[in-house]
Amino acid sequence: MNKIKLFFGVAALAFSLSSCEAFLEEEPISEIPVEEMWQTSRDVKAGVNEIYGLFRTTMRKNYFYWGEFRSDNMSPGSSSAADQQRVIDNLITTSHECAKWTDLYKMINQANLAIKYIPTVDMPSIATRNDYLGQAYAMRALGYFYAIRVWGDVPLFTEPNEKYSTDLYKERTDKNYILRNVILEDLKKAEELMDKTNNKERKRISIYGVWAIMADVYMWLEEYNLADQTIDKMSGDATFMKLETSIENWRKMFVEELNGKPSDDTPENDEYTTKELIFVVHFDMDEVGSSGYSYMYQWFTGSGNRAAVLSDAILEKFSDDDLRKAYTTQYYQNGWELNKFIGGTISTTLNKTCEVAYPIYRYSDMILLQAEARARMGKWEEALDLVKQIRDRAVLTTATSMDFASEDDIINYILDERQIELVGEGRRWFDLLRTKKWKEVMEPINGMNQDGNELFPIHYSHINENPKLTQNPYYGK
Repeated sequence: MNKIKLFFGVAALAFSLSSCEAFLEEEPISEIPVEEMWQTSRDVKAGVNEIYGLFRTTMRKNYFYWGEFRSDNMSPGSSSAADQQRVIDNLITTSHECAKWTDLYKMINQANLAIKYIPTVDMPSIATRNDYLGQAYAMRALGYFYAIRVWGDVPLFTEPNEKYSTDLYKERTDKNYILRNVILEDLKKAEELMDKTNNKERKRISIYGVWAIMADVYMWLEEYNLADQTIDKMSGDATFMKLETSIENWRKMFVEELNGKPSDDTPENDEYTTKELIFVVHFDMDEVGSSGYSYMYQWFTGSGNRAAVLSDAILEKFSDDDLRKAYTTQYYQNGWELNKFIGGTISTTLNKTCEVAYPIYRYSDMILLQAEARARMGKWEEALDLVKQIRDRAVLTTATSMDFASEDDIINYILDERQIELVGEGRRWFDLLRTKKWKEVMEPINGMNQDGNELFPIHYSHINENPKLTQNPYYGK
């Protein structure tokens, strides 16, 4: 009989596959037959909630490992933070924890379960059922989007693994195939399914989250017109999506709005004052206990254990009159700390009660992404008008098209603005990858100059488990 594991959490039931192999490993608590699951609205809600729980587990450390530490945003912090320093210094090995994809594939498998079973559940509201299904498609797309950006080609699963079988062992699938035929297609399905009226959630995927991921994907595919059109859709409802216009409210968004929010079971109610956040990774210790705190304080404050400090490379890009500099940085014991999410000095006794959410997408991110798309389409004035929205908030002037001699010059200007605006939000390394600028930016810093070095290694345990896998060539055999 096919079985999957049923986990009982504080807030809700949560479903997840367990196999006897570490590839998709979980510790069982109890088991119920598959035919008794995915029967009710409660089952669907719990099953989809578990997708987000697994995403939170995946991103708790990897948000920084995958999106920040390999970029020019960060320099090593304390000597005790050796794991983080190895990533910052481009010394990742196949044994590093950030090379593991186990948690990410657990999330993908949970999304596959939801995609398979939600259509079979009789729910009072078809719109609600479709919305949950749309969330599952969007989260599967996001999971694979992270996977291909981190490792390149990866094994592809679009059906759930519900029991141990040799089907767990697959070769790697071409990343471009996954990007076009899985990620993009999942997002198109999600766009059709999402409840555009009642889903007002930012801790889960709404239609705005679908559009944000989709626009990002189009930028990776260099389909700038489609990215531009997708971001345009976000301006349709200012009651849900709106740029903060004052630097003071920008500050509050990080130090107040993202901090200490309770779990939320009412997606139709938007509990955020700011309308700029699109999708966040939510942390709540009441919900998941000691693993429910984020690393935003522990890794970026206190000279004794901080994992990283802001680098000279980004500090030099802040102009002296940029108000974001004072709100983003703090000099403390021989290092410039990332103070963006903190707003003061945090004692070491409090850093393990941190419940600051991680922003995955914000509207300002989308505006600057759209500016880049329009610049690449030759619409320089329109691109700079978009940049101006962000710089006006920081009380800064914006360059004009006459200030640039080439497309590359204006793209670099926009990327610099993205770097400053989005520092600490897991975006800079992916921007360097997407624009193919990682060599020119990182070689002077950590010697990164060989093709293949931009990918992470696949953890040695995955290679040992799966004889069909091959290592990324930069890291040997």
